[in-house]
Amino acid sequence: EGIEVETKWSGAKTFFGSEGLIMLRISGTGTLIVSSYGAIHSVRLASGQKYVVDTGHLVTFEEHLKFDVKKVAGWKSTLFSGEGLVVELTGPGDLTLQSRSQDSFLSWLIPKIPKQTTYVSSGS
Repeated sequence: EGIEVETKWSGAKTFFGSEGLIMLRISGTGTLIVSSYGAIHSVRLASGQKYVVDTGHLVTFEEHLKFDVKKVAGWKSTLFSGEGLVVELTGPGDLTLQSRSQDSFLSWLIPKIPKQTTYVSSGS
């Protein structure tokens, strides 16, 4: 029993755009703990079923799922991501999604961080 982790170059598909060009390949048996931005949602695809998602929201997918990264043109890019990249996955297989991307998490978090205040002493 054990889990193996290896890095995998995503090559010419430019997978994950600004999120990175390297994927992790996890194999073996055991417990894997996954962290995400927001909640995790599981999706099971039937044979031939397609699912399109912003690359920043995809957390995991089974290796045998077919995937194709596509650029979304024009106004649609603002609906899907700042980079305008989506991934189309084709089943059968399982994938997990996160409810927030890194960009949306930071957009939510930064306004909540207190601003640094400088106090000047009068020297008394």
